[in-house]
Amino acid sequence: MKRKFIIPSLVLACSTFFISCSTDDGEEEGSKEAEISTAAVSGFLNSVAFAPATTHFTKGESFGDAGYEFKLFSEVEECDEFQSIGDISFFVASDTELTPGEYDGKGPYFFYKDGEDSGTASFFGAEVIITEVTETSISGRVRGGDTKSENDIEGMFTATLCQK
Repeated sequence: MKRKFIIPSLVLACSTFFISCSTDDGEEEGSKEAEISTAAVSGFLNSVAFAPATTHFTKGESFGDAGYEFKLFSEVEECDEFQSIGDISFFVASDTELTPGEYDGKGPYFFYKDGEDSGTASFFGAEVIITEVTETSISGRVRGGDTKSENDIEGMFTATLCQK
């Protein structure tokens, strides 16, 4: 008779222990937020370390989709419509005003000097988390590219509105 109570009691005690040990740190398992660095955005551009001096955004179109283009400039830039050698960009599609949340971005697109020539590298599926949106700035985190090809970016950014 005692055996009938001991085994179910042990199972109940063990399951209660494991359930109470689960963590909840506010970030869902498998979410991009738990995976993308909170350090300032940086990476590699054709195997050369990259950290943007200026980050701007514009509202526009890319491949027929409305949204926001983010440009990370290697030098301090006034609002420049064109990317130069040494810059990186990515795009977040949105038919409406951008709001905080997780997005699948287009890019990043890398523009670099390769010897005497210039080169580009394009990737699809940048992971983007927008954390704050104001009338003149957008903050968030981004990760994209390919660490094996030495063209990648990851980290936190604040982009200011580029008014053309």
